[in-house]
Amino acid sequence: MPPASVPLSFLALAGAGMWAFGLGAWFGADRIIESPTHPGAVGAVHVGMLAFLTTAVLGAVHQFAPVVGRRALRSVLAARITLVTMAITAWALPSGFAHGPERLIQLGAISGSITVLLAAWNLSGALASKDGGVPVAGLRLSIIYLVITVAFGAVYAFDRQAGWFPLLPNRVLAHAHIGLLGWLGLTYVAVAEKLWPMFLLAHRPHEWEGKWAVRLLASGVPFIAVGLLFEIKALAWIGGIAAIAGLGCHIASLASAIKHRRRALELLHGFLFVSTAFLIAGIVLAVAAGLADVDYTTRSRLVSGEVAALAAWLGLAIVGHAHKIVPFISYTSLRAKGVRTGPSGKPLMFGDLFNLSLAKATLALSAGGFTLSLVGILAASTVLLSIGGAAIAVGAMVVTYNLAGGPRRATQAARTASTSPQPTPSNIPAHLIPKGVPQP
Repeated sequence: MPPASVPLSFLALAGAGMWAFGLGAWFGADRIIESPTHPGAVGAVHVGMLAFLTTAVLGAVHQFAPVVGRRALRSVLAARITLVTMAITAWALPSGFAHGPERLIQLGAISGSITVLLAAWNLSGALASKDGGVPVAGLRLSIIYLVITVAFGAVYAFDRQAGWFPLLPNRVLAHAHIGLLGWLGLTYVAVAEKLWPMFLLAHRPHEWEGKWAVRLLASGVPFIAVGLLFEIKALAWIGGIAAIAGLGCHIASLASAIKHRRRALELLHGFLFVSTAFLIAGIVLAVAAGLADVDYTTRSRLVSGEVAALAAWLGLAIVGHAHKIVPFISYTSLRAKGVRTGPSGKPLMFGDLFNLSLAKATLALSAGGFTLSLVGILAASTVLLSIGGAAIAVGAMVVTYNLAGGPRRATQAARTASTSPQPTPSNIPAHLIPKGVPQP
């Protein structure tokens, strides 16, 4: 595994991105409702996609790929540079879209290209493993989609001035689906096939659901993108049916893991159940947008709702898994530093590294925030979207404080215990001294 500072730095930056995403939805609610393609709305969406979701998933993959591939990253230094260039991309692009100047967008496109090329090269060693199963196979494909997503975005960033493909009507929509389903969605679908059985101690009789989830989702995305880009409905429907079938297999895989579990359900699964509900909502909205006989404005709201629901699916899944992944990484690091006891004085446990009440508050805030945001988009309610964005921003602050503070509290407790005066015979009450031991 890489040093703990590598994935934890990505995840901390993603916490700031989630906070900024909530603020963007809060203060840009009127623009998002009135015109989803408004520069301010596009900027807010890119904060969510880049500063929050992509940053978090990149950090998780830098931790996860070496574990499942049983091979180290090619370079820890390259991973740290990837973090820096990802930060530049995640903040320069949205700022350029929302406020300008145009050079910021182009800077973000260049730094984004550097980011994905570094990440793809750095992860290629671990993902070259031949015995990693579904997770490794899925991650190979998702990294390819990451490169395609950023290449598409970089061309579009420079095309805003040059106008190389002005006749393609749905550039942004095609770009969004490649990123949401091909890169982020496929990564999560692949990674979940390792994490769910591990966290639940689930010994499933077969794994066909996970395999078909990866195959169908990966094969459907190109058809969706091309069909949307060139307005070829038949291709879009072929890809959509394959993707929906793949996501259905993903849901079936979760049900199988829960059915065959040997551990009780816990906080993580609250996040997963709500996350899955948003996934189902996204599928329903996508089908409605494709089939319903509605005007352009209504269809635009349905598509915006679909994108928001898919973002909520991934966002809640990431935040929920962070409550398991961050304590796991922190625990390993603390044990290596000699920290053996938790704040209670008992042996250090994962549960000592975050506050359960704050974690429950995070679930309520983030689930409620995404729900209000989705309803606000569909109902064209600026008020609901603003409240939802504010709740997401507060939830981001709570989860970041909670997960960052746990290791610090454990370390402080260990230092306090090591410097506290140890009991001596002179300050032990006589009736507590065993018989046969000389009295002080």
